[in-house]
Parts: sequence; structure tokens; C-alpha cells
Amino acid sequence: MADNQDKLSPKDQKMLEDLEKQLSKTASVSQSTASTKKPTGMGDQAPPKQPTMNTQKSESQPVAAKAKTGFLWFFTLLNLLLLTGVIVAAYWGWLQWQNQTEAQQQFVALQESSLAKQQAEIQQSIAANQLVQSDWQQQSQAEQDRLNVMASAIEQNSQQAASTLNKVNEIAGRRPADWLLAEANYLLNMAGRKLWLEHDVATSLLMLQAADGRLQDMNDTSLLMVREKLAADMYTLQQLNPLSTTNLALEISGLSKQVASLPLTFFQKPEDLEASSDIVNDDNDWYTNLVNSISQVLKGFFSVKKITTEVKPFMSEQQQWLVKEQLKFTLVSAQTALLQQQSVVFEEQLNNALRLVNEHFDTTQSNVMQFTESLQRLRSSEVEQTYPQQFTASNALQDIINDRLGNRFTNGNN
Repeated sequence: MADNQDKLSPKDQKMLEDLEKQLSKTASVSQSTASTKKPTGMGDQAPPKQPTMNTQKSESQPVAAKAKTGFLWFFTLLNLLLLTGVIVAAYWGWLQWQNQTEAQQQFVALQESSLAKQQAEIQQSIAANQLVQSDWQQQSQAEQDRLNVMASAIEQNSQQAASTLNKVNEIAGRRPADWLLAEANYLLNMAGRKLWLEHDVATSLLMLQAADGRLQDMNDTSLLMVREKLAADMYTLQQLNPLSTTNLALEISGLSKQVASLPLTFFQKPEDLEASSDIVNDDNDWYTNLVNSISQVLKGFFSVKKITTEVKPFMSEQQQWLVKEQLKFTLVSAQTALLQQQSVVFEEQLNNALRLVNEHFDTTQSNVMQFTESLQRLRSSEVEQTYPQQFTASNALQDIINDRLGNRFTNGNN
């Protein structure tokens, strides 16, 4: 016990002394109370002998020892619990530190692998960029070589053009503006090709106007006759039918797409044309009422009706499809004839289309009526163009060119 007491802290020793004092006070109070009380039924019996100080001291020592021992065991158990908690907390902290260390190591390894991967990708990108740069350098070198070749070719062409221009100036002599005649003749010939080969009236007219502008720039009174004939040719082209065959062809294409939605005409039951017989209210005309009653009764069993209208048979789905495809084919044929400017074939195909619409489609519907009106308007359109066989200014201009330039060449040879 002395050893345990030596191990206590000063605070614990002070608490233990205070506890011993309280225990001693409690023991003294209990003894004084026992000495003052008399036991019941003892009469005048003498009071018991009070214990001495040695007896009290011997009785209080076991109580104090027991209290001191319990207190020491309590503090020992508390220290063990605290020590166990500290050990557990230290172990848990060590485990957490170990896990955190492993997580940091894994994170560092992951970062290192990611960094290595990024470095590899950067190296690959650098290698690819180097390859692209080398290819670009090769291509740029090839383009530079090609540009050098082209520059040399252009220089040679410019030299040839300069030499040709010198020769032309030598041939032209004092009238270099005569070359405008050759340009006007070229424009006149191109206008004829546009008109007769491509049927392009607008471009041909523009070329004739350009040729007239070249002749006007020469300011030569001897060319007034040629310009007069050019004006007549331009007026002839302006008088041609301005109707665009392209617009008509597009309109026919739009009508061909509407064929699928046009309603067909089918068999309709004819209406009963016979007058209905009613019973007469006149009692004297009993015979007429009898006949009407008998006829009404017989109508429930059978009836006979006179049909005066033409009966149209019902069309199958295949026949419906065939009729619509036939109408589409007729419109396509009309469109082809229009683009080829075959007015007779164009009108014939439109007549066939109108006949098919009137025979097989319901003409009472609004869309069918509009379709028919469009076909009739197209049929009345004038699609045939009458082009001039030759420009009147062509021969006159060619004669002037032959006279002027032919004399120049002849004088140059002499």
C-alpha cells in the first residue's frame, strides 16, 4: 500500500487525506450518538463503558485502508482504460497514416504514369508535327519549283506576245484600230453560234451589241452601212418570241408531280328517274290507291328501274396506277418536245393529257379543274421559234475586213 501511495500524485494524495478526515469525523459523530442514547427496557442500568482512543483508532484504520484500496483500484483501472484508449488511438492513427501514405504513393505513381503518358503523347505529337513540317516543306518546294517553271513560261509567253505585237504593229501600219474589225467579226460569229446551236437569244443579242460598240469606237464613217445592218439584226432578235421554254418545262414538271394527288372517277349509282307514286286522298279514286298500294308492297320484294346513263366500270388499283403513269409519261413527252422546240409534238401530247384527264379523272373536283386549265394554257402557248438564217451584217463586215487587211498583207509581202 505504501508503494501505491508513493506512486500517487500530490493532488490524489490531498484528496485521499480529505477523505480520511471525513471518515474520522463520521466515526466520532456515530460514537457520541451511541453513548448518549439509552437502550429500551434496560431501566436504571449503568451506561456502557466508553471506548478509549486506542479502540477508536483501531476501528477507523481498517475503514480508511479499505477506502484507500478502492480508490487506488479505481485510479488504476482508470489509468488502464486511459492507457488502452491511448494505445488504440495510436494504433488507429498509425493505420490512418499508413493508409494515407499508401494513397499518396498510389497518387504519386498515378501522376508519374500520367506524366509519362503525356510526355509520350507530346513526343508523338512533336514527331507528327515534324513529319507534317517536312511534308509541307517538300510541298512548298515543289510549289516553288512549279511557280518558277510557270514564271519562266509566262516570261517566254510575254516575250512571244511582245514579238507578235511588234509584228502586228508593223502590219497595221498607220491604222492599228483596224483590229477592232476582227474583234467585231469574232463577236458576230459567236452570236450566230449562240443563236443557231444553243438557241440563246439573249446572249446572241448582247454579242451583237458588243460588236456594234467596237465599230462605234473606230469612229469610221465607212462602217455606217455595217452598223445599220447590225441594228436590223438586233431588231430581228428582239422581235422573237420572248417566252422561256425553261419556265414552261418547269411548269410541266410541277404538273407531273400533282398527278398522284388527282382523284379518279368511279362508278356512281344512277338516280331513280321514275316519279314516286303516292296514295291519293280522294275516296272515289280507289282503284289508283289500290294499284299504288300493291306496287309499294311489291317494291319490298323486287324492283325494276330504267337506267338511262352510261355505266362506268370500277377501276382496280393496277388500272389506277396505270392511268396515272400514262398521264405522267404524256407530260414528260410534252416536256421533251418543248425543249426540242417541236411544237406539233408538244401540242399533241398536251391533247392526249387532256383526254386522259377528262376520261379517267373526276373533273368536278377543284384540283382536277385547275390541272385542266393549266394544260389548256400550256397548249395555247407558242413554243416554236423562227430564227433568221443569217445575219445581214456578216457578209458586209467580212468584205470590209478582206479589203483592208488583205491589202495590208499584200503591201507587206511586196
